[in-house]
Amino acid sequence: MKTAIQTILFLLSILLVPTNARSQSEFKISTTIRPRMEFRDGYKTLKKEGDKPAAFVSQRSRLRVDFKNELVQTRFTIYDYRVWGDQMWKKDIPTAGIHEAWASVKLGEYTRLKIGRQSFQYDNGRLLSAVNWNQVGAAHDGAMLSYLKNDFNLEIFSAWNQNKENNIGTDYMYDGLTASFYYKNLNILWLSKKFNKAQLSFLTLVDGHEEVKEIEGEEINNPEHLNYRYTSGLIYKQAIGDIKFKAQGFFQGGKLYTGEDVSAFYLNCEVNYKISSNAGIQLGFETFSGNDYSDTDNTTNKAFDILLGARHKFNGRIDYFSTPSTTKQVGLVNPFTKLDYSFKNKTSVKLAYHQFFLHQSYLPDNNTQSVDKYLGQEIDLTVKKKFNDYMSIQGGYSIMLASNTMELLKGGDKTKLNQWAFVMFTINPTLFTHKNE
Repeated sequence: MKTAIQTILFLLSILLVPTNARSQSEFKISTTIRPRMEFRDGYKTLKKEGDKPAAFVSQRSRLRVDFKNELVQTRFTIYDYRVWGDQMWKKDIPTAGIHEAWASVKLGEYTRLKIGRQSFQYDNGRLLSAVNWNQVGAAHDGAMLSYLKNDFNLEIFSAWNQNKENNIGTDYMYDGLTASFYYKNLNILWLSKKFNKAQLSFLTLVDGHEEVKEIEGEEINNPEHLNYRYTSGLIYKQAIGDIKFKAQGFFQGGKLYTGEDVSAFYLNCEVNYKISSNAGIQLGFETFSGNDYSDTDNTTNKAFDILLGARHKFNGRIDYFSTPSTTKQVGLVNPFTKLDYSFKNKTSVKLAYHQFFLHQSYLPDNNTQSVDKYLGQEIDLTVKKKFNDYMSIQGGYSIMLASNTMELLKGGDKTKLNQWAFVMFTINPTLFTHKNE
């Protein structure tokens, strides 16, 4: 019912736009149907004795309505996510939700205000992403002020989260449990400037979480106190002929929701070389700082967190490494090589090779004995066939070749075949378009 009411209000808002504004407008309805079959056999962690492979089909379904004229732009996206078979036959289980619902209003020649539920991505999405691989995706409720003039771009975003309408206080809770793992307050500042074939960007995120303290074995949150963490850094891009270079570095400081101090860093460097019109190679590395557990006097968390960024897109598609917990807060170093080739029949092939190392050599469960930092290597093969502008099929296979240290880190058996595969159809046609000029 709630979704139906919001849909009606959205359509009414379009009808109420003044006639002179609608005379220069565009209205579009589009949809996405994206089923994906996955075979998981050692996915995210090494297999143990007796583990059986998992196979399932998940599906993203979206219906998007866009409207724009010289003064306002709006987007309303309804989505449904399901695993085939998770709903019993002939049983009514409402599952539709709202992925995006925002309006962008022109305030001046170069300035806009965007309010509502919105998804966004900065640069390659490492720290902030729409998380497109995830079938649900990611969106945020808030307000964004943007300024764009020539080659200079400025965006300021702010969000304040509450899980219900309160009469007293601003406690951010769900079912009596703390929601402090998710931000209560988020603030973003992004500056970007282009210089011929170069681009320099500055990104800062400040996320605030309700403080949580453990008292006599029980976690107690304090809604009156927010612990703020900040992440700031630079992204530099440069194109020189057939070579594209990118480097970025970020520092993370402040406090976690537990009150623990943070002092962490992230570094990334990539070089792309276009071998020919249909072939290219990429060389690069990523480093996430981690905790040295041999330093028992240290009280500062040095494990870098990628916050609201994409996971599956980086550090191998079998998803062994994403959040700090996936390396037990020890950090990660990931050199990689990627090759891609495109055929004339709209078929492309990508091959990626990753090596993984711990950033630190001591694990939390044994802080007196150093371990080999080498974790293993991963090979990812992806093939995509594009039939037309709105229909494609994609498939891939990944294998993890792990080391003894990987067993110490994650458990399981490195001698077993740890693999993952998928096949995904994407069908996203535009159903209706109307322009008034």
